[in-house]
Amino acid sequence: MLRWIVVQEPTPTSQPPARVCKSCGCNSPLPARARLNMIYCSAKCRAFEWSRANRDFSTRITVADFENVREAVKRVEARTNRVVVGYELIGRHPIAKVAGQIGESTFPPKDRKTKRMADESGRTRVRDTPYYSFSEWFEAPRVPVKGTYVLKAWYEGQTRPHETGVEVVVKKAFPSVHFYDEKTGQRYTLKGEGIPPKAPKPPKPPTERRKRRPAAAIGPQPEREASTERVSAVVAAQRAPDAELDELRKKFEDERQRFTKERTDLLLTISREQTLRRDLEQKLLRTSMPKPPARDDGLSRLRVAENRALGEQVKKLGESVSKLQARVTEVEKDKASLTRERDALTKERDELKVKVAEQQVGNATLARQIIKLEERAKAAERERTELVERPRDAEPDQAAPAAPAATADAAPPDAGAALTPPTGPTGIVIQRLAFGGNLPPASSPKTGLPSLGILGQNHRSPIRGGANRKHKRR
Repeated sequence: MLRWIVVQEPTPTSQPPARVCKSCGCNSPLPARARLNMIYCSAKCRAFEWSRANRDFSTRITVADFENVREAVKRVEARTNRVVVGYELIGRHPIAKVAGQIGESTFPPKDRKTKRMADESGRTRVRDTPYYSFSEWFEAPRVPVKGTYVLKAWYEGQTRPHETGVEVVVKKAFPSVHFYDEKTGQRYTLKGEGIPPKAPKPPKPPTERRKRRPAAAIGPQPEREASTERVSAVVAAQRAPDAELDELRKKFEDERQRFTKERTDLLLTISREQTLRRDLEQKLLRTSMPKPPARDDGLSRLRVAENRALGEQVKKLGESVSKLQARVTEVEKDKASLTRERDALTKERDELKVKVAEQQVGNATLARQIIKLEERAKAAERERTELVERPRDAEPDQAAPAAPAATADAAPPDAGAALTPPTGPTGIVIQRLAFGGNLPPASSPKTGLPSLGILGQNHRSPIRGGANRKHKRR
């Protein structure tokens, strides 16, 4: 069977467009064989984009980030019913040791020019005023670290600040600003290290403008040989200008002059508008009218500030949730350990119960044994009492048959011993029983005392004679 294989040649297609680096301002082409998820051409571009997305640059700080400071100054102005020209913030170094050494620092620093936030025209200035402006426009503070600061107000017509007793929370900081000692002017970093002062620049020596000496004063110059490389340039310079070029040149000159005039007019108009605005604000301040909103109070900036605040709140909530989860884990571990301890205690309690039950059973057995022993002791006591009392009652009955007794000469050798009533260890005379003939003596070297049960165990007399020696051999 034959099989036909159709091979289709690939049609020529257009190559995909080359990918470029996504970093701002780079646009370098990525390698042709780079992975599909590669978006940056180098680690430098990646680090730059990460820094832009995660770090808080001072260029991103706007006046909208200090809206709470503006509101605090407004409340002070409304409470005192006085015009606030400016304000200053008092803070302490975050390290307690350095703070106790240098004391409080005032921002802006006094008797020194410092960089300020951009004014209403968008221009950043370096000023030496001892306060941040508030009446003409709101000038945001520049502090070295985020935190709580004490607010002091400069009222109109006053030459020194006044205590307000108000504390404000500054949410943005500038790393280029430092804490300083107001007495010596020594600046300190956030780590508490002193910043050495810069050496003063030496004064520039006075320079005189050199006058150009004419060629005639220098003397005759040697003639230069003609060069073939400059022939084209000389020919081009000697070529007469075309009429079209002259017209274009004139047209460009006219356009430039027109643009220059329009720019000048616009700048004049802007300056007049700014002057009118300042005059109106001054009039409104004099008549105690509320100040119109500044240009920085745009909806977009407020939204950005709100989004940043929400983002910080979400971040704080995430941190608190993680802390709570760690705490729950610790509580669960403690609960498991307590459960194990409870199980161990329960096991010990059960074992103790079993031991107590066994002891109770043993005590009951001992109690029964003691009761039996007591009953045996009572029975032995009764028997002993009966044995003691019976011979006394039988003495009158034994007197008659004892009268016709044989004489001592006719009696056998053991008759005296048999007729002599034995005595016990207690000194009680134990009479022979009347029934049943001669009983063995009460005591003998081999038998010892008669058995009286429990009472006779501790009253055995010592064995005498040859039985004693026999006992020792045993």
